[in-house]
Amino acid sequence: MSPDLLNPEIRDAIARLPRLPFASRIFLPLARMAYNVASRSPLMDGVRVEKVSSGDVEMLAYTNKAKASRAAVLWFYGGGFLAGKPEHLNALASMIALHSGASVFVPTYRLAPKHPFPAALEDSQRAWRWLLEEGPGIGIDTERLAVGGNSAGGGLAASLVQWISDESDVQPRSQILFYPMLDDRVAADQSLDRINHFIWNNRANRVAWNAYLSPHKVGAAQLPPYASAARRDDLGGLPPTWIGQCALDLFCQEDGDYAQRLIAAGVDCKLEQVEGVPHAFEVIQPDASISKAFTRSAVDFLAESLN
Repeated sequence: MSPDLLNPEIRDAIARLPRLPFASRIFLPLARMAYNVASRSPLMDGVRVEKVSSGDVEMLAYTNKAKASRAAVLWFYGGGFLAGKPEHLNALASMIALHSGASVFVPTYRLAPKHPFPAALEDSQRAWRWLLEEGPGIGIDTERLAVGGNSAGGGLAASLVQWISDESDVQPRSQILFYPMLDDRVAADQSLDRINHFIWNNRANRVAWNAYLSPHKVGAAQLPPYASAARRDDLGGLPPTWIGQCALDLFCQEDGDYAQRLIAAGVDCKLEQVEGVPHAFEVIQPDASISKAFTRSAVDFLAESLN
């Protein structure tokens, strides 16, 4: 893709950003190390962050120091199921806590290729159960919960919400999905390899999905339930949903398709599409007006759902 397609507010920042070698299985350790170092975001004033450790559950908890409500959000970081850690969400979790009053819990989950599916989903399930069991004891109202995530974390959040719909008596009020990684079948389409997507291309996507799904392969005729959120046939009964869609993102089509299927299934879904931006643009250039508007739209939707 030509840099001329990028919105001028973010063009220079995107053009300067080095491409990490996620497209090569050999260089995954290097890519993970570089990503984890570069992706940490700043904690905002007025927010307290604490570590939660309980059995197999490890999380960071972000709380508004001045006016915390009893609502809570379970949020999952991105990194292609291959990298990432809770500290990467310092800025976003801070904003959610400050503007909604909700406490934000960001669990650590196991990563591929060492820990393929269903390891990450199992970790997310344990975090959900922890909120239901321990939340009331720390002032959390389990009737005011939401689930969210970025990129691969958005895909994990979507799969978790599907599992919750099937298995949990308590349902989240909403799900918030930033450019979610939802459909392994996109990675199987090698014609997309010819498009030089900014930030995350289809070669990296295929490496990531194959690592996550192992021993299954991308595009397999069948996958286990919840392995690839877009594979679910019936989306009815899922909670109100906000999906952030980036027009220059590899995931643009799959995110739009998922939103339309949610709407067709009777789910209240807001699709926030931003033109001229690639994957994770608001993380790379958070001070741009389009980045602030994108994030605020999600936080407003979340806050309204939790009231």
